[in-house]
Amino acid sequence: MDQALASMITATAGTGAPTLPSSRYCGTPTLPWTLADGTEVMYLARRILPQPGIYQAVQRYVVVEGDRLDNLAARFLGDPLLYWMICDANNCTDPDALTAEVGRSIVMPLSSGVPAGARHG
Repeated sequence: MDQALASMITATAGTGAPTLPSSRYCGTPTLPWTLADGTEVMYLARRILPQPGIYQAVQRYVVVEGDRLDNLAARFLGDPLLYWMICDANNCTDPDALTAEVGRSIVMPLSSGVPAGARHG
């Protein structure tokens, strides 16, 4: 099973999958789970949300009608796949929740790098 998971991850490189350096799951370990029939299934270890304070806030942004977090990440961070940094900086696990309320003020983090511990909590 280890080879099957490795092949799947490698095949999705460049798509936002765990091998992409900008992915929040980059470097996340895989762990085995044994089913009742003895079949071993590999899965990605749980990612704990980091404290939002580890991100340096560059500015605040007020959500307008039609905003999507991937578009905001592209605009403010230069990469739509970095939407998760905006989620983390706002202590939010659901990307859609951040843009659901028009007029909500959200933090836009510094995009120069992912702080240590941000990926794995």
